[in-house]
Amino acid sequence: MGLIPKTGRKAWKVRLLHGGIFATLTLGALTMVVPFLLMLTGATRTGVDQHGFHVLPQFLRDDTLLFRKHIEALYNESPSALRAAWGVDDADFSTLERLESVDREQAEAWRVFVAAEEGAYFPGYTLTPVSRSRGRNVRGFIRYLKEQYAGDIAAVNAALETDFAGWNAVAVLPPDPRARLGRVEDSPWWSAWEDYLETAAPEWSLANFDLTGFFHERVWIPQRGRGAARPELTRTAPEDDDVRTAWTLFVREIVHPQFVRIGTEAETAWRAFLAARYVDLPTFRRITHLEADDWTDVPLPAAWEDSGPLRTDWEAFLQGWNDAEDVLHRAPVDALTLHSPDLSWRETTGTAPPIREADALTFEVHRREIRRLFLFQHLGTVWEILILDGRGLGNTVFYCAMAVLLALIVNPLAAYALSRFRPPNAYALLLFLLLTMAFPPMVTQIPVFLMLRDFGLLNTFWALLLPGMAHGYSIFLLKGFFDSLPRDLYESAALDGAGELRMFWMITFSLSKPILAVIALSAFVNAYTNFMFALLICQDESMWTLMVWLYQLQQTYGPGVMNAAFVLAALPTLLVFLLAQNLIMRGIVIPVEK
Repeated sequence: MGLIPKTGRKAWKVRLLHGGIFATLTLGALTMVVPFLLMLTGATRTGVDQHGFHVLPQFLRDDTLLFRKHIEALYNESPSALRAAWGVDDADFSTLERLESVDREQAEAWRVFVAAEEGAYFPGYTLTPVSRSRGRNVRGFIRYLKEQYAGDIAAVNAALETDFAGWNAVAVLPPDPRARLGRVEDSPWWSAWEDYLETAAPEWSLANFDLTGFFHERVWIPQRGRGAARPELTRTAPEDDDVRTAWTLFVREIVHPQFVRIGTEAETAWRAFLAARYVDLPTFRRITHLEADDWTDVPLPAAWEDSGPLRTDWEAFLQGWNDAEDVLHRAPVDALTLHSPDLSWRETTGTAPPIREADALTFEVHRREIRRLFLFQHLGTVWEILILDGRGLGNTVFYCAMAVLLALIVNPLAAYALSRFRPPNAYALLLFLLLTMAFPPMVTQIPVFLMLRDFGLLNTFWALLLPGMAHGYSIFLLKGFFDSLPRDLYESAALDGAGELRMFWMITFSLSKPILAVIALSAFVNAYTNFMFALLICQDESMWTLMVWLYQLQQTYGPGVMNAAFVLAALPTLLVFLLAQNLIMRGIVIPVEK
């Protein structure tokens, strides 16, 4: 029966009351829904829009913002890389504007030209120093390895000479293919990475580069400042002394040696270098495993890729090496030449590479795929870490299920004994049980930890379940509810020969579903949100629950991933409430009515 009879609902005061009630409830709903939507939107943010405050993701309808997010990820959140590629001074990703018109013919010609060149790109969507997430290509590489090795991390470690403890420990910090210091030695691991980039990485996730812009960013601008005129990078050493000095520094020490060639005019200096470095031919043959009866039998490799076992020597000859008498041996600067796709394009067309136009065209072609990526990339990262590669979900499901089961066994049995048999000290026992709530969990955690350690139960589910198996307030609440049940039912059942367990199950449990639902929900929430205690007694990663995983994620990943983790973590409690809301409301209302 409603609180307001139907006959009085047409009065204007009652209608105002109804309107006020509905307005209050709507406002209360918004205070719950809006924060959740903000959190959901936060799960899509990267460095460009991480400081925004919008209920819904703006890039879903703002292509300019989506373009900024794409370019930011394509150049690995590095303004320096963008400046070098586009040839611009201001490379703030948050203020980039799309080109009003794109020369599709020229952009397509550049794409075809670059496709025929070696080493013409570097992997974008990989490093995330600002947003602190897993780049798309890092996630793709991990999936690639799982497919190649049937999800067995031990097989990956054996084949690629790595030592990852698990899939969540896999990290990729690829070298900068433009820079010498960013280079890593050849290994099965990096060979697998290159195979992934060539066969599985999407085309729109690979960024082109311009060695001329790289020369300006790394050498010319630090020496001259951004306001100085910028010379074109040439294949050979220029005549101007200042530019020649900068060019020589760039070629010898900065740029990756794969872009450098050493001409045959350096053969004499090469042989003198080897003779000084190895002293004699027997030592040379023993170290390099090359057959040579004379230094003239060791030709100078023209390119770094062709140097083979002499690669270290080739690099030392390029950069310069001092012998024991402090004599400098190095390739003459006039024997050095640069070879790269952008230099070839400049010689062929007489124009700068249209990298900006090509990036804009790629965005136009793959806009839907890029938008979908940014919508789900952080959620996908969390799903892979917590669900696919970690045991957080399985541990949490088992822990919560057992916590609810034990709460529905231990607490009702204790409350049934106090209500059914009414011992003389029942109220003293209830008072004792309620007094256990006077001590905050922070006080009891240390003695409980010491006890569990002495029992050898750390890093087990028993350590999680035993301390919370009985709850004083739940027993108190259940006893009050059981006391309200008609005593005649038990007397009739006893006359019919029913035992206590049958009466407990058939009568008490049957009539107590609402309050038991409240107890079960409370046990679920306590278990699901258990963080500090779970972290304290289960420090082994294989025993971490979702709440512990959330804390660990916060130490490594940025706000976007954390918002995605919070969204996924909020879904189970929301689902449980939606499925059990009728029982929960009955558990709240029925005791009040009685």
